Parts: sequence; structure tokens; C-alpha cells
Amino acid sequence: METVIIDKSFPFDRQYALIKSNKRSLLKDKEPEWLHKENFLCAFTANDLLANFDAQFKDDEAELTLWKRIYDDKHGFMLSDTRAAEPLFSVKLDTVSGRAKVSEFFSNACGEGVELVTVGKDFQFGNTRSGVKARGNTRTCHIVNAATVRQVSEKLGVQLDPLRFRPNIIVDGLEPWAEFDAVGKHLVSSEGDLMFDVVSRTVRCDGISVDPLDPKTILDLPLLLNQHFPEHGPYLGVYAVVDQPGILSTGDTLMW
Repeated sequence: METVIIDKSFPFDRQYALIKSNKRSLLKDKEPEWLHKENFLCAFTANDLLANFDAQFKDDEAELTLWKRIYDDKHGFMLSDTRAAEPLFSVKLDTVSGRAKVSEFFSNACGEGVELVTVGKDFQFGNTRSGVKARGNTRTCHIVNAATVRQVSEKLGVQLDPLRFRPNIIVDGLEPWAEFDAVGKHLVSSEGDLMFDVVSRTVRCDGISVDPLDPKTILDLPLLLNQHFPEHGPYLGVYAVVDQPGILSTGDTLMW
């Protein structure tokens, strides 16, 4: 995504979620509240399972397409070969039938009932309570510093892709861990009106133990972060809330 209009968060980010059927009663459709990710089928609860699939979402059509990953020991995950194959399904998530198809597929895949749910564009099934604590709102943006990821890669002797840490925004040109200095400050785009408030560091969970681009590479990264960077603990990345909407493009400068 080269250019995006950001209102309260990235378009469609965590607007849909697979909630476990036995937890469905916890979600109040008219007055939804933040729920812990343990209640959902997600990278935190089923990273090994979800690593077997590759997904593509088209914002303009609300269309989700899912493929079975093609992987070999020599080349790893081969995106071009995967997406050249017949998809497992392609459905529109803004339809009841489309959401029912996704619910049925993943219920069968994980061996328990799950339901694809949404409560509208103004609610984000947040990975964190940071937005709730800061603004009473679940919507946040996740920012990862590429220099931090490079330093972690060097220390571990393993090449890590910033995408492993599920960012909305990847920044570069900073010193490693300098993003933590932005917590409590405004982050402003030099190219327009967009402004964030950086509200917290990101505590990492087992969801990052599986690399989404190479699902055979499994590392206990929260443990390794604690061991090799005890001054930071199991933290990498920061959460921000949108203070003023605007446009963000690849190559823009963000300042605090």
C-alpha cells in the first residue's frame, strides 16, 4: 500500500475477527468492548495453523481470498507459486454469506466452532488495550523501527523481516530502539496534516514466534528479546492513536 488515507486507523484493520463460538456471548454487537485475543482464532492462539495460509484482502471490494501456502525446504514460502494456484475461497466479507463461508472453513480447519464477526468500521478488534486506556477507543496503529529489527537479527544471527512484528507502519533512519523515545509524544507527518499520539511500547507475545513469510522458521522471540535485550524486555514497536486524520505515503517523514 503506497498511499493510504488514515482516519482513526488503517482502513479495515482488524475490522473483522474470528471469535470462538463459545466466547461469542462476550461480544456485544451494539456496545462492543475490547476483548483479549485469547477469545479469538488468531496468531496468538493458533499461529502454527494460520501459518499454513496466505490471504489477500481488497479494500475497495471487501474481498478476502485465501490460498494454501506452497513451501519447500530449499526455497521456503513461495508467494508467486501459492497465488498462481486455485484459491481455497474468495468471498466478500461485507455479505452474510461471505462471512458464513469463512466461519465454516476455519471451524473445520481448527476443529472448533469459530464465527467471523464485525461490528462496523468504528470498532477495531484490538491487539492491545493501549487505545482504550489513551482514548477510550480500541483503534490504534502499530509502528515498527526497521533498525531495531536489524539489531535483533544481528544479535540472534537470524534474518528477521519487520513484517513478522505485524506493523501498520515501518519506519527507518532512526537508531535502534529510538522509537521508544516517542512514547508520550506527537508524531507528525512532514507531508500533510496527519498526526499521531504515541501511547505505549508494544509487548510481544507468541504470535511473533512464527514468521508469516517463512512459517517453518519458529523462534521464541519474546524469550529471546528478554535474554538478549533485558534493558527493553519483551517489547518491540510502539502503538499510536490518530490525533489528526490525514494521508500517509511510502517515503514520508514522521517527526516528533
